[in-house]
Amino acid sequence: MGRQAIDMVPYARDAAALMGANVRTERINRRWTVAELAARAGCSRHTVAAIEQGKPAVAFGHVLNVCAALGLQLFVPDPAELARLNRAQQQIVRLMPNRVMPREGPSDDF
Repeated sequence: MGRQAIDMVPYARDAAALMGANVRTERINRRWTVAELAARAGCSRHTVAAIEQGKPAVAFGHVLNVCAALGLQLFVPDPAELARLNRAQQQIVRLMPNRVMPREGPSDDF
């Protein structure tokens, strides 16, 4: 039994394809082989190829490691700004409730 196929909505599919194209373009601009990028990112060359093809089953951590190895900007260009934004968002999350109650209460209609 292999992995189950992930059904992606069009927006997510386009985002994965764009990420893959950005990875491939930057890798080629640096004149790195797939194997060289894989070694720098700590994954296999098959994983890098899957990222470049926009396949959704690649582990998110591998995608982030590959982008970091290439220096691709994901959110903001400055690592200090990224850390600041992350801390601010975590503070907001801490203020939110731990769980969400459904909008409608349970029906006691028998």
